[in-house]
Amino acid sequence: MKHRIVVKVGSLAVTNESGGVSQDKIRKLIEDLHYIKNQGYLPILISSGAINTGKNLIKKPEEKKMMISYQQALAAVGQPLLMKSYIDTLSHFGWPCGQILVTHEDFKERKRFLNIRNTINTLLENGILPIVNENDTVSYEEITVGDNDQLAVMMAEASDAEKLILLSEADGLFNKNPKEEDAKRFETIDFNDNFSGVKIATKTSVGRGGMDTKLKAVRKLTPLGVDVIMGTFLQDSPISRLLFEQQGTTFKGNPSKQKSRRKSWLSTVVKNDSYVVVDEGAANALLKKDTSLLPVGIKKLSGKFKRGDVIQIRHKNKIIAVGMIEYSYKEMELIKGKKSAELNSILDFAHSKVAIHKDNLLLKKDDL
Repeated sequence: MKHRIVVKVGSLAVTNESGGVSQDKIRKLIEDLHYIKNQGYLPILISSGAINTGKNLIKKPEEKKMMISYQQALAAVGQPLLMKSYIDTLSHFGWPCGQILVTHEDFKERKRFLNIRNTINTLLENGILPIVNENDTVSYEEITVGDNDQLAVMMAEASDAEKLILLSEADGLFNKNPKEEDAKRFETIDFNDNFSGVKIATKTSVGRGGMDTKLKAVRKLTPLGVDVIMGTFLQDSPISRLLFEQQGTTFKGNPSKQKSRRKSWLSTVVKNDSYVVVDEGAANALLKKDTSLLPVGIKKLSGKFKRGDVIQIRHKNKIIAVGMIEYSYKEMELIKGKKSAELNSILDFAHSKVAIHKDNLLLKKDDL
């Protein structure tokens, strides 16, 4: 039985900080992926680096409002160069690869999500390495995955992976900035342990993610029974040392909890920075009475989301649930705190009497 594993690498694991592909870094990565493949693993690679690859090919605009189109253009020229480097390196091993570019929309819409899963399965069954990245040439604020740690979580769930490896500069989770002399690395984090007291270091100069996004990724995946291993790409054999030598930090997945596929999907596609805050009555109804969330129970909201996005539900600064919202953030601003009977008089078209239906809710008590 082949064991599926998702490996996520940040920009600096495959590119130079000044821009452009690092062929040496890619060679080291592919050699190690090929080694674990021969040990019975089926790897799926989540690779950042397209934007930094194209960094020196397009002039940076002076106007701030042009920054998004600048980054999209960098991705457009950088992605094929990055893939060429992968293809050239993989050819030495007789190992073909397939490119998959996605946005958050592709995972949010259930049919497209299932198409991604089927594509991954077909590639793996035919001995092809899937290489996945966010489609930065078309992504913008409302549809972007946001960082490849989040993308790796969604891909691990979609592919039924047993483990997720996150490669970054830091060799795991430390109790403070690992550059400090007395910093201590956690070797294993039990499923029930929390991260309180950990001082999170800042992100790299190139990547969009950081330790905070990695810990959010862990929190989404370990309840599904998936182990997450975090370590550095700066060591030789960066993947196999984490798998076989117990280096880095291992976050143990829940050994017993099993969710339905739909609940697993909800837990991984939730948008980190989009949420509604509910009052006491709504919180009690959700947690104790298995009800839908009504607009009248919503006090305020944060972030930009669209109808069909999976967002957080918060009460007293705690996440109590996640769910698929029936209205966009603009519509929710109009109807929050309103009774369901009032919706038709406020909106041109009321999609639903509820903000989030109970069938599309995943509660904290279900080990979110």
